[in-house]
This record gives sequence, C-alpha cells and structure tokens, in this order.
Amino acid sequence: MSDTLITASIEPSTPVTAGSFGTWTLRFQATDEGLPAGTTIRVGTDTDTDWGVPQFDDPGAAEYATVTAPEGIDVAARTVGVKGFQVEVGSTGLPGGGEIAVVIGDTSDGGPGSRSQTFREHRRVFAVTVQQGGSDEVEVVTDSPVLEIVGGEPVKLVVVVPSELPPGEPFRVLVKAEDAWGNASNGYRGTVTLAGDGITLDNNTIAFSESDAGAGWLEGASTDTAGVWRLTATDDQSGLAGTSNPLCVVEHVGQQRLHWADPHGGQLVDREKFAGFFAHARDVAGIQFAGFQRNADVLDQQDLVVQQDVELEFHEPGRFIAIPGYEWSGKTWDGGHHNVYFRRHHQPIHRNAPAETPESVDETTELHHVRDLYAHYRGTDTIITPHVGGEHSDLKHHDPTLEPGVEIVSSHGAFEWMRRDALARGYHLGFLGGSDSYTGRPGDDRPGHQQRRYSKAGLTGIYCDGVTLEDFFEAMRARRVYATTGARIVARADVEGHGIGSRFSTRQQPVIEVDVVGTTALESVELFRNEQLIGRWNDAPAGDPGRVRVLWQGSSRQTSYSGIVWDGTITVHGGRITATDTLRFDSPRSHLVETTESMIRFHAWGCGYRMGVELDIQGDESTRIEVSASTQAITGPAYGGFGSSQPRRISLAPAERVTLAGRLGELANGTRTIDLGVRDRQLDLGLAPTHGEQEAHCTFRDEDPQPGINPYWVRVVQVDQEMAWTSPIWVDWMASPSAG
Repeated sequence: MSDTLITASIEPSTPVTAGSFGTWTLRFQATDEGLPAGTTIRVGTDTDTDWGVPQFDDPGAAEYATVTAPEGIDVAARTVGVKGFQVEVGSTGLPGGGEIAVVIGDTSDGGPGSRSQTFREHRRVFAVTVQQGGSDEVEVVTDSPVLEIVGGEPVKLVVVVPSELPPGEPFRVLVKAEDAWGNASNGYRGTVTLAGDGITLDNNTIAFSESDAGAGWLEGASTDTAGVWRLTATDDQSGLAGTSNPLCVVEHVGQQRLHWADPHGGQLVDREKFAGFFAHARDVAGIQFAGFQRNADVLDQQDLVVQQDVELEFHEPGRFIAIPGYEWSGKTWDGGHHNVYFRRHHQPIHRNAPAETPESVDETTELHHVRDLYAHYRGTDTIITPHVGGEHSDLKHHDPTLEPGVEIVSSHGAFEWMRRDALARGYHLGFLGGSDSYTGRPGDDRPGHQQRRYSKAGLTGIYCDGVTLEDFFEAMRARRVYATTGARIVARADVEGHGIGSRFSTRQQPVIEVDVVGTTALESVELFRNEQLIGRWNDAPAGDPGRVRVLWQGSSRQTSYSGIVWDGTITVHGGRITATDTLRFDSPRSHLVETTESMIRFHAWGCGYRMGVELDIQGDESTRIEVSASTQAITGPAYGGFGSSQPRRISLAPAERVTLAGRLGELANGTRTIDLGVRDRQLDLGLAPTHGEQEAHCTFRDEDPQPGINPYWVRVVQVDQEMAWTSPIWVDWMASPSAG
C-alpha cells in the first residue's frame, strides 16, 4: 500500500455555530495509484458528537446526504453507528485523480440541511481512514478535515461566585455569556454590569473581547457583612441578564469551606484536547477540582503520558486542581466501572481485561476483576469510586478502605437506586455528582441530542481546608461531600457537632441541624433515616391555585442507559391554558409537541430525575385537568456476537400507559400521584408551588432512633426541580441502660 491513497477536504471550512443547520461537502480524491474495487473510505470522529446522522432516502428531511463519483464509477454508502459513515468503491475502482464527494445536509430538494453538533470544539475532526479491497491494512489519513465549532448567540448570562467566605476576603467573579446549548458564546462582545447588595466591587463592568471567548473574570470583589448575597449581571444593550449562585458570608466559616468539584468530568480521545478539558473546568465552569477519567481499555501509553503531564500543568494549589487518575472499566460482571484517583502525579495505571485495549499495553499489568483492583491499591494513596456509566458498578463488591463515595448523578441521569443500594448494604459511602461525558465540558456539561445521555451534568460539593490535592483527598476520605444535579445549592447538616460524612456514637436522641441555601426558591427539604422519611421543612411553599404542575420521573432498570421516554397529553376541560413552562427538559429531544388553549402534548426523555410542565390555567374549582401518557423504557443492548459484545445501540421498549385526572378545587387539597411500581417511576398532578423562601434552617429530633447505625441524610428539591443529596451522618445510637 502506498503512503497516501487519498486526500480529504471539507468545504466550507469556516467556523460552525454549535447546533446550526448547514451543508458541508467532504471530498475524497484518489492519488496517482487510484483505489481498487472494494476500497472502503470511513469517516468518524473522536467525541460523543451529537451531529445529525446522515440519511439517504428522504430528500426533503434533515440530514439528507448524497454521494457522487465520476461517470461510470459506482459507489455505495452507509452509516456506521451514530457518529460516522463509510463509502465503498464499486467493481470499477476509482482511477488516480478521481473524486468522490459526499454532501452532508443536501438542501437541493428542500431539506433544511444537517444539524451540527451542539458543543464547542476547537478541532472537530472528520477522521478519515481507507481500507483497500481485499486488504486488512487500514490507512489513517493524517490530514483529515477539521472544523471549529463555536458557541452561538447568547441567551443568558451565568454568574459564578464562591459559595462560602469569611467577611473581608477578596474574591473573583466569573461571568459567562451562554448560548442555548450551554456553551460560552465565542462571539459575544457586550459590556456586562454587575451589582449586588452587600458586595463591594473595585470595578463593576466587564467588556468582553475576542480573547474571553464568552467567559471572563472580574477581580477585586469583597464583602464585609455576614449574610447570603448574590450578584446580578446585566447587558443593557442586549437585554441579557443573570443572577449568581448564593455567596454565604459567615463570621466563623472555619477551615472547611465549600468548594465545587467534578471528580468524574469525563474524557476525550484526542490528546491535543486534554489541556482544553481542564481549562474549561477552571475558566468556563469555574470549579476548583476536576478529574479526567479516561477508560483504561482505550488509553494507550502515549495518551497517558500526555494526560499526566497536563494534570501536572493544571496543578495550581489555591485556585484549581486537576485530579490525577483514570477509569478502570471492567464489565459489570467483573465489578463494573470504577474511577481511580491518585494523591501523587505520574502514577502507573492498571487496566481491566482487554476489550478495546491498544496493542501497546502490557497485558501483565491488567487487573481482571474489581477484587484485583482493590487488592492492588489497598494500602496506597488511592481513592476508588463506583458509578453508573457505560457498565454500572456492582455494589456487592466494596472495599471501605479505598471507597469513600458513590456517584449518584451524572449526565447519564439521577440514580436513587444506586444510593438506596449503598445504604441497604450498610456501606459508609458519601454521595457524589459529576459529568461523565465526552464533550470536554467538565463542570457544566449538557446532553445535546445524544441518544445515551439526556441529563445535564451533576456536581459535587466538597468541604475542604483548601484547594490542594491533599485537601481533596482528606475531604473525600472523610465523606464531607454531597451531590447536586448541577446547581450550586449550599447544604449543611450537623448532629451534635458532627457534619456530613461523620461517624460517631451517642446515647442521646439525635438532634439534626440542617441549613440549605438554594439557587432559587426551595420546594422541599426532607430528612431521612436510612430510607425512612422522618422530617420535613415546615415552610415549604403552598400551591398556586391558578397554576398546575405535571411531573414525571423514574428510570427503566438498575443499570446503564436506563431512561424513560414519556409521550403524553394534558387536557383542560372547563378552562383554558394561558401560559406554559417546562421543567428539567435538559435534552432537546424533550419538547412540547403541540400547545393550544385546551391541550398540550409533550415528548420527553429523562432518567431518574423529576421533570415536567407547569400550566397557567384560567378556570374555577370545577376545571378538570386530565393527563394521559405512554412510556417507553430506554435500554442499551449489545448486538454483537450473541448479544454480549459491541456494537451497542440505544433501543426503546413499550412500557406503562397511565391516565390521571383532577379538578382545580381538589388539587388544592394535595397532589395526586400514580406510582407505576418500578424504579421510582411515577406521575404527579398538582398545583405548582409558589416561589417562596430560598433558605431553610431546620432542627429535627429523632425520637425513635434505632439501636445500631442510623444514617441521616437530606434531600433538597427546588421549585425548578434541581436537587441535592447530602452524604449521611452515621450515628451509632446506644440505648440508655435505663431504657426499656
């Protein structure tokens, strides 16, 4: 085979706005040797792109693609998975200089074109390979076409401030001009004005320039007054605005302040993008800790060297820490995926048994089962955490000396069943949130049009002494962590001076102090002992008699790729709908199909978390609201071999159908719920809560503690359905000798 069989190019090659529709032509020109019959040209990419998948049968629809070749040359084309396609040269071959052109998003017959991916990427590679007919050799076209994907027009301003500070300590403010897909808007050139009660600013404006790429910092902010403060950002010219997360200024904040981490930030394939991954976490998401968890079975030695060098480059104590580590990626029957974190840089890694292992890997270093993983790292400066990813962790395997936490929310969804399983087994595991994505946006990732991710990323709140790798490890091992769905909700819990993650013994009835500050109005603050609800916040908001809310939630099964698709209709009899709002429609696959004054139809993809619709209704007590829905369970079966190997495809299976109705007058007495009986699946019809308090300060006394270990934990829900789960406080209650 010659050094180069083809050249490849794309036009236009100008920057592409994320999520926009357009037409692009890929050209493959044979070099002097030509291409023999049966040659295959494949095009793929190195991310979990949500670029539209080409189709060849409907010229009037989106993603229509056409393939042309010189006269007399026959070619065939087909898609490869959801991220690529290939062109096969027919029996005549392709002579030297001959060109095959693939038009992606052909609009010549009225179609809208092809939808580009929804996340920013400096180098969106159309990776081209060539395999001659009858040959096993595959040539990688080293100068494969590349496009730059940039953020679109901004739709709002996002403001990030520290969550906790003592009075008088200066801080920085991050402002991001965000597009509809969660990207920073590269082209934004506005001037933003900041203002907020209780906060002093040396300079209250940021004039965005090209170098900011849509996200900029303002130095010199401070506050001398204890309390909860927020900054608002406005661009008077464009009308953009945003409000920061809450800043809690506490006289005696102590050493252990609240910071934010994405310990499972996900991964990228192209080593040239590794630095951009951490730069996004630090400069666009504004978090303090991030982990790059590349699947061990696809991480070759050269990539590992680059990753570890970049982790050290982004080791900035006091500001930002790249957490060294990787993901051990065994199958569920071998224990499932586990993240591995090191307290030292440039540590050797040990992979799981080969699945996609690069040839350069030394098989003698493989660890075939999670038990082997535990045995190897036991007694070292290593932390391991289970999660629900490509292969969910099997919690029947656990090493308490290595595993301080379990991930219960990510871009895959929210997994109450994983939390429930950990508690049921008596494990002392803190609750973690992260991204686990392939888009290079740790700290604030969004699912876009991906089929196997439908949720925006989670976050981990971590109470630590400072921003160092040692502080991260100490706080993780002490389980001073909690999970959120991505909102920077401030949450603390305390029992007799012992904070979240603590373990202690007492003979007293436990008194639990809970403090929560939301990013918007709170809906509920619930205290649990294990799985038993033992206390609720008393100031939960009342229902709005003119506003109805329909919520749905749940997952399909206790494993990966386990969401639910909801198709439903909400009909109003004896009244009319005057306005609608959606809740947690994180994926653009979720949308309102039709809206009239008497009915809406919805189509929604979700996994575990609560999502829904709110309706402003003009009516009276007799106005009747009827909800009907059909569900489909999302699965991710494998179709290779006997159904046990790749390729994996997202599939939908018919599931429950349900109907529920109520009148406005009846809903004032409480929400109506139908429990579908499987994996927390349920449908709720009730009045939407009014927007009330953003802070909750509660004291609960457990008058019936159980002898032995009592894990107390708190679940927070905001009116926008953002959530937080505090790690338990494990109280070993010893009954008084005089009792009973």
